[in-house]
Amino acid sequence: MERLPRARWLLMIFALGLALAALPAGARAQCPRQPHAVAIDIEVPTPRIVYHHDVDLFGLPKLEHHSERPPKGWTILGLTKISDQIHYRLQWGMLPLADGRVCVYLQHLNVLLGDAEMHVYVAAEYPEDSCEYKVILAHENTHVRFNLETLRDWMPSVRASLSESALRKFPVIYPAPPKAEDLVAYLSENMHLVAERMDEDMAQRNATIDTPEAYHKTSLLCTNWHRPGMKIPE
Repeated sequence: MERLPRARWLLMIFALGLALAALPAGARAQCPRQPHAVAIDIEVPTPRIVYHHDVDLFGLPKLEHHSERPPKGWTILGLTKISDQIHYRLQWGMLPLADGRVCVYLQHLNVLLGDAEMHVYVAAEYPEDSCEYKVILAHENTHVRFNLETLRDWMPSVRASLSESALRKFPVIYPAPPKAEDLVAYLSENMHLVAERMDEDMAQRNATIDTPEAYHKTSLLCTNWHRPGMKIPE
């Protein structure tokens, strides 16, 4: 019911570094060509949907990182937390150079878009067997669908961005064996452009059911919306 705020792309990194044989002492201090293409796997996991019914109308607006913002004059009755983390699992090889530096080869990249859980809230004031609760829940489940569909639809763009980066940037020479987070930062420097566009797409999809017209149509489905402290325009 709200325009999606810009997604916060958090990184969870798992890594495996594989040491390769050292170059001969007289070899030039440069990396041989990448022996094979980098294998890139991208997946949007199906999250476990966790439903909450313990936050009231005054507490819902205090929750962060969600896709709910009602039109002007309306009250938040439910919300869906955004599931937008990017998880990277890297495998790479290292080839020591004669001058003490190392060549780093990216071998395999596994990317998960989204989280293992997605959290949905319905205002505690509405009993679970009420018309109002069921209508709010249906609305939030639509946000869940929009969020997951957006991630899945952007998988090819994410793959293309990372494939281009892997091809252009590896192998790379480091003065010492790098940390996993260093390699992820180096690999994903241009990912912010894809993330921003995906963010905008997700916001536009969510906004289609968060218009005054959509809210008014939904309000007509039930008759007992009003609770102390809330406002529903006529």
